[in-house]
This record gives sequence, structure tokens and C-alpha cells, in this order.
Amino acid sequence: MSRVRAGCVLVAAVLLGAATPKPPAPQPPTWSQKPTEAQGDAALAAAGGKPTDPGQAIVLCRMKSDGGLEACRLAVDRPAGGAFGKAALTLAPLFRVDRASPRAPAVGEEISFGLSNYKFDVAPDWLRKPTQRDLMTVYPTEAMRLGRDGKATITCVVSLQGALFDCDVISESPPGEHFGAAAVALTPQLLMRPATLRGQPVLSNVSIPFTFKAPGGAMARRPDLDPNKGLVSPAMAWVEAPSYAALVSAYPAKAMEMHVGGRATLSCQFDRAGRLRSCVTITEEPKQKGFGNAAMSLTKQFRAPATMTDGHSFEGISVQIPVVFDPVMMAASPPIIGKAQWVALPSGEETSAAFGKLKVDGVARVRLACVVVQGGGVTDCRVDQETPAGQGFGAAALSLAPHFKLTTWTVEGLPTVGGVINIPLRYELKDPPPAGK
Repeated sequence: MSRVRAGCVLVAAVLLGAATPKPPAPQPPTWSQKPTEAQGDAALAAAGGKPTDPGQAIVLCRMKSDGGLEACRLAVDRPAGGAFGKAALTLAPLFRVDRASPRAPAVGEEISFGLSNYKFDVAPDWLRKPTQRDLMTVYPTEAMRLGRDGKATITCVVSLQGALFDCDVISESPPGEHFGAAAVALTPQLLMRPATLRGQPVLSNVSIPFTFKAPGGAMARRPDLDPNKGLVSPAMAWVEAPSYAALVSAYPAKAMEMHVGGRATLSCQFDRAGRLRSCVTITEEPKQKGFGNAAMSLTKQFRAPATMTDGHSFEGISVQIPVVFDPVMMAASPPIIGKAQWVALPSGEETSAAFGKLKVDGVARVRLACVVVQGGGVTDCRVDQETPAGQGFGAAALSLAPHFKLTTWTVEGLPTVGGVINIPLRYELKDPPPAGK
């Protein structure tokens, strides 16, 4: 069943700063009324989902004077635009806060509830949390200058290898100080033991609160902790990036023989040509199995675009690159690749040009299966699904293939180059507006 989760139930917690005790997770409000799991399943089905689909939605609302919810909005929707977000929003009228509870929020205060469907027997657990030194490399510049503390809560999906991806900021304070973005920037360094179901690793989701403590004195003056250095995500459309085959070739021989998996995270800077330099291993699990050296051997295969999206050079900017080695890679078919993000998609004009001459009675759906190549483009595309069939929609979708571009490395630490990606397309011809409108 789809689990309707109310409040901010934190399944993993991190305190970063001077204090050492771990604070208790915030308690959710007490509900006098909330949807049942059956109602959650029904809402998911009405939105086009299935009880077996993995996904998550978190909704933020403001509490009304009668304990009901209003001004609800989606904070997290996985998969994006899918059934979970739509279903969760329809459940909002079924919630009522118990105003007599000592944990009852104030009228107008923002509270959350969620709908999730990640099933596991054993929950994910920490293998490595970031240190205070790690935190300083991403501390928001202005907040550091003013000595401001901050908090943020993010939610992420834990991969089968224990890496975090699809991270979203649920809350941050003070608002506008970028502590949420700083928390997300740390995720390449985090490593968890993946959740398991019947002894096998499965996807799961975690919510993680961070407490940022601004350092004082000598800590704030250390040049190696300069927050102005800048840090970019490894998930980009690298001009060159290691392929799936290159990652398998770099797998430490002894670890391969023992069927041992591992992970390393590298911290590097870019040179003027977009190549990586001054790389150091900041995490390696397990140690002394060769995973750090194996990851380091791949650094020469990375090359960034000429400029960032804002037009500035990458030179001198830092990047933290996670690299995951999974023994399943030895015999995986199709290849195990990371979850790519879109860098470019066909425009509305290009889509209309491809489909515009076809007669659409309702909605046309096509799914392409393509191979990701260096630079993030796709090739060798084929029509995997087509509805309605035999009317040219598959061919029209294939003509759009040159307009797709994806990230070639992912925050989970896996390549996309050499892997097969499914591209779903949906085309619906809307009636033109009446004349004069």
C-alpha cells in the first residue's frame, strides 16, 4: 500500500557543527483526521499510478483556524510530474490538525505531509556523514562572512549502491541564505548502507536535517576552508566523461575477484581547458581495496564544457566526483548506469514541426530507447512503444533525437555514456483559441 506520511518524519539525521549530541527528530503534528492507506492507494490509482510503483511526494500547506490545510504546494514530486504529486494534493482536504495537541502549530504556520511507496525490510543507514571540514567548503559565502548559523532539511533517494540522488530542499532557515543548496552540495560525500527487501538492495528515501554552525577565530581564516572557492555539481553534460565500459575496466582486480563493491569521492579543480587537476580522495569505502586509486585513474577522462551555463569559465572551480563500483557491473545487461538529468529537450516549435502534420485523435505516446554518447547526445534510437501504432508517431519522435541532451555523470557516481536511456514523449494537439482571442 502507499504510505501516507504526515508531518516531517526524519528517518536519518545529521548534525554538523561544533555541538556533538544528535538532536531528536522534530515531532510531527497530531492529526485528528488523516487519510487511510486505502485512501492513499485510491488517490494514487485515480492519478494514474499503481500500488507497486516506487515514488514519493511531500506537500507543504498552511494550517487554517479550523485545523484544515490550505495553500498547499508540492515540495517533492518523484518521479517528476507523476502520479504521486497529483495524488498527494488531492489528499490535503482529508487532513485535520488536533488543535488541542501541545504540538499543534500556529494558524498560518507551514506544515507538511507526504505520500511514499518505497518498500523495504531493513531501512537505510549511515556509512559516512560529512565532517565539519567538508561543511566549510560549501558554507554559504554571505552567511559565513556575517557569522550566521543556519538549518536545512533535504530529502533524497538512496541508490542501490548507497549513494544519494534526486535530492530536494524541504526547508531552510533563515530563508534566502542558501543553506538548502549547501546541504545538497554535500550529498556526493554522503554514503549509506542501502535499504534491503528480502535480502536484496532496493531504492529508498531519506529526509536529512542539517545544522550549520558558523566557525569563529582561526577556523574562519583557514584558506583551505575558503567558502568562496565555488563548487559545481558533477552531474553535467561533460564534453568527455568515463563510459560504462571504462568504469568496468578500472574496477580493482582483487575486489572484482572477491565480488566486493566500493565507492570513492574525489575533490578536484578545473584547469583552463576544463580538465581536472589537483585531485585528492576524500572518501573511500571500503578502504585498502583499491577503489580510491581506481577512481583516480578515471580523472583524465573528464573534460568540462568551455564555460558554465552563466558564461563563466570553470577554471579554478571545484567539483566533488563520486565513483561507484558495483560487482553487478561484471555481468549486467543492459549496463548499470546512473539516473541522467536532462540538459536540453526539443522546443515546442521543434515538437510541433515533427508531429504537426500528423492527425492526432486524443493523445499520442511514444517511448524511445537510445544509447547515450559522449557529450550527452543520444544515438541508435529505436521505437520501444507507440500509441496509436502505425500512424507515423514513432518516426516523428525519432526525428527529435538530435535535440535531446543528458548529463554524462551522475550524483550517484555512475556514468550514463554507453547505457540505454528510455525517452517518453507525449503529444496532444490542443484546439486553437477562438478567433480574436
